[in-house]
Amino acid sequence: MKLVHLSLLVGLSTTLLLSGCKKDEDPCENVVCANGGSCNDGSCTCLSGYEGSTCGTEVRAKFLGTYNVTEACPSGNFSYQITVTTSSAAVNRVIINNFGGYGVSVAGSVSGSSLTIANQQIDVGGTQGTFSGSGQLSGNILTITYTVSSGANSETCTKTCTKQ
Repeated sequence: MKLVHLSLLVGLSTTLLLSGCKKDEDPCENVVCANGGSCNDGSCTCLSGYEGSTCGTEVRAKFLGTYNVTEACPSGNFSYQITVTTSSAAVNRVIINNFGGYGVSVAGSVSGSSLTIANQQIDVGGTQGTFSGSGQLSGNILTITYTVSSGANSETCTKTCTKQ
């Protein structure tokens, strides 16, 4: 009888000892993060310009497309279309075509759902203008407030852009 108890005690001790030495599973073992992202505790941390559970989506992707625009400016209200396309400058950069209804293109950068249009000189029908502004994307609505200046003249406009 003592032999049976001793055998059970040795068997139980061995099982506990072996299970105590079991290696913890790596939470990143089966996680693949795209576009230079890195795994941290089973979740991907994305480089700037990428998002999603595996960093497989460009942040700018949600901005791309054709929009119907209604714009309010001190000089009047306007309706036209713009298209937002990718820029080859960087993964977080976009080009807004037909900006302000002027037939010109301006560059912007995106971060999350925000758009920034840094100061840039654009030729509008032979007149140099400076554009700058910012915007916010919410669902399929992109709202942009921008300032256009030419010489001593300046005006700030707000456009509501609805994605088609």
